[in-house]
Amino acid sequence: MRKFITTIVAILGTLAATAAQPKLVVNIVVGGMKASDLDRYEVNFAEGGFKLLKEGGALFAECYTDFVPSCSEMALATIATGSLPSMHGISSTRWYDRTSGNTIIELCRTPKGLPTVEHFSAPTLSQTLTATDSSTRVVTVAHNINSAMVLAGSSGECYWIDELGNWATADCYSTTLPEWVVKHNESCINRSLILGTWFGKLPKTKYLNRRVTDIQIYDIYAKAKSLFAKKVTDKWVTELKSTPVGNNALFTFATKMVDNMLADSQKSGCKMLNICLDTPRIIAEKYGPDSVEYEDMLYYLDESIANFLAHISTKYPNKNDYLVVLTSDHGNGNHNFEQIGPHNSFNTRQAAVILNAFLSAQFGQGSWVLSFEKGAIYLNRDLIYSKRLSVSDIQNEAATFAMQFRGMANTATATAMLGGVMSSSTSRLMQNSFYPRRSGDILYCLQPNYYELIEDNISISGSPYNYDRHIPLIFYGAGLRGRVIDRKMESSSIAVTTAYLLGITRPDCADGQLLYELR
Repeated sequence: MRKFITTIVAILGTLAATAAQPKLVVNIVVGGMKASDLDRYEVNFAEGGFKLLKEGGALFAECYTDFVPSCSEMALATIATGSLPSMHGISSTRWYDRTSGNTIIELCRTPKGLPTVEHFSAPTLSQTLTATDSSTRVVTVAHNINSAMVLAGSSGECYWIDELGNWATADCYSTTLPEWVVKHNESCINRSLILGTWFGKLPKTKYLNRRVTDIQIYDIYAKAKSLFAKKVTDKWVTELKSTPVGNNALFTFATKMVDNMLADSQKSGCKMLNICLDTPRIIAEKYGPDSVEYEDMLYYLDESIANFLAHISTKYPNKNDYLVVLTSDHGNGNHNFEQIGPHNSFNTRQAAVILNAFLSAQFGQGSWVLSFEKGAIYLNRDLIYSKRLSVSDIQNEAATFAMQFRGMANTATATAMLGGVMSSSTSRLMQNSFYPRRSGDILYCLQPNYYELIEDNISISGSPYNYDRHIPLIFYGAGLRGRVIDRKMESSSIAVTTAYLLGITRPDCADGQLLYELR
């Protein structure tokens, strides 16, 4: 009998330990990473990085963004809030304010360019956690200011790399930097990482991709020391964010942040660290997802993640004590640039001129088109009203004409979005990103393998196709066992499920589904 009771107590103790809430939560968002990258490049991954998470965690193989366009800030806001853009309001990085004479508003910035959180309409998971328990500490770090602020919301600590290459924050979070961050900046660690030449991590024969632009790779028989680094230029901050050392800089800072969080005796509750890696997305857009540069970056990133996870495991030997969530904001392209090339680019400036000429011919000369902004066309409503015309009629004329542009796949007017539920799959995705106060008069999406021409980038995400919407998602630690779940689900479930594992209520505007496999 005594043996039976002892066994029952041991089982109950095991169950209690498994169900215990994690003491540390780390959310890692790899910008521009497709779900297929985990399998495609696995042959060259080390054991402690992506492989460890994939084999030891709960892998959701069918996770998708459920809106179009899937720009980074829009996707990050969905991950952070558990709601769609039609609810959280981050439908673009810039829009026109109809109440102030079509003033251009930029996300996370005041008209004077200062950082602000006033554009956020829905609370994030970070805000929910700090509101639930004041003893918790939540920190968000990213390469870019928008990524950091969107993930953080309006509470907690928030840091990003500024134009001088230093880690910075804003007055809306804190008026001063912690002393250790000041010392970190003074040591110029970020600048010291720049080599001037991007050296490949592997021999030439090991890479799966073949298209090379800037990276220096060597043959298996050659010696890497024959390659000499160039002098570091004044544009080193741009180079930092567009080469693998950018990921290294962020994880170096994140590792120190973990140590600082754990040493913080004033915050005895759960610790949460949000990490957004913008460098992978920047490299994918600049060189293409089929480039050696993008592939090489993943191998360096894999090493950085392995070192970071090893550091966490030394602080928390029991894997049940921490939770790591790995995901991405969106995918990035499905094309071979050598086959498709620049002729599949969509020139928004040229399209705006042509559309404006058409509307001028129909309704009289004027500046009818304000701008094309990432999947949206803004019309000059002041001009429409002054001519006593119907906004819906002009929208319909413009949307119908825009369908003639090469590469255009679908258009939908704001009036139609407000009129009812869209039936087609593409229109439904566009409606999920429609926020009446900020969205354009016409939403559009391009045909497969077309992309908007932006500066020198050769790959831009935002389409309704799976290569842009299919993202990785892994929950690792916190008593979860390694397995693969093939059920299709959406990125809005991430915040909801993480809140459940933390034992707190979901964010107020979250409408994502709980991933019941993790109960």
